[in-house]
Amino acid sequence: MKFIGTLLVGLASLIACGVGRLLPSPLTSSGTTQSATCVEPQQVVTRRIEFITESANSLDNPQPSIATTSNDNREVDSEALVTLKRKVDLLEKGGEFLAGVDSYCAKLAKQEVVGPELLDEQTIQLKCRHKPFSVYLVWLTGDTGREVLYVEGQNNGKMVAHDGGWKARLPAFNLDPNCRLAMRDTRYPVTDAGLATLTNVMLDLHREDLVKNHLASCTVEDDQSFDGRPCTVFTTVYGSPTSSSIYRKSITYIDNEWNLPVHSKHFEWPAADKKVDEANLDDSTLVESYSFTEVKMSSSLTDSDFDRDNSEYRFR
Repeated sequence: MKFIGTLLVGLASLIACGVGRLLPSPLTSSGTTQSATCVEPQQVVTRRIEFITESANSLDNPQPSIATTSNDNREVDSEALVTLKRKVDLLEKGGEFLAGVDSYCAKLAKQEVVGPELLDEQTIQLKCRHKPFSVYLVWLTGDTGREVLYVEGQNNGKMVAHDGGWKARLPAFNLDPNCRLAMRDTRYPVTDAGLATLTNVMLDLHREDLVKNHLASCTVEDDQSFDGRPCTVFTTVYGSPTSSSIYRKSITYIDNEWNLPVHSKHFEWPAADKKVDEANLDDSTLVESYSFTEVKMSSSLTDSDFDRDNSEYRFR
């Protein structure tokens, strides 16, 4: 299982959220939307998780029993499992809350390992509507000015996008959200953007953890805060790469009002051929980080917020 990683994000992508640097070379300036040809990705680190408002049955599934032994017959740390169950309970409440929210806006900060490299953090203004699933993104840092728009059931399933900087003057173009060009600097396609996928993936992962006892420890810190909002912080550490092939550790801030993961950081296992100082272990193994700030729930977004002809947008 993977958070945002064997998922589909994010993320994010939360996970996740976003698209790759879309134009490796200038496009022709014909004044019409271009349809970019994409080579399918050789390796996509994602799997599709159904959007939370369209998979309410997942909230009704019988809850897994807590393990008494691990897969390798290790004695279970019952306190860790009880703490993890508390996290699962909160996330389930968050899923139920989000299913009743029509739309929301937020500022998303994300940093991910794509290929062999940890990319610089990107800050993105996000608009998200649940039915039909719709996402508008504009980059505030990184490729500043880049815009991406996706509406489920429209544009033949493709997103419309343009890069930032001087390339924003070129015509917008259509891309399959999963193609290599769209995924050049992100781990997850735009179809997984927002809090719903992040919440669902965490639930999926931790329900299996409870059954199979993958973790070495799970601790909780109450009375914490993020972006000025009260939060509860859970830190989960896995026992070995055998029990969790991608993630070694995760830190999650769950908002106390919404019960949603507003900030999460995920760490991978260090490479076997590299020596990593314990004091720098987290810094050197960060694989994903997602933060949602300035969140405005039930923002009553309309069709115009997801219309490429919106006069505030720069789709040409």
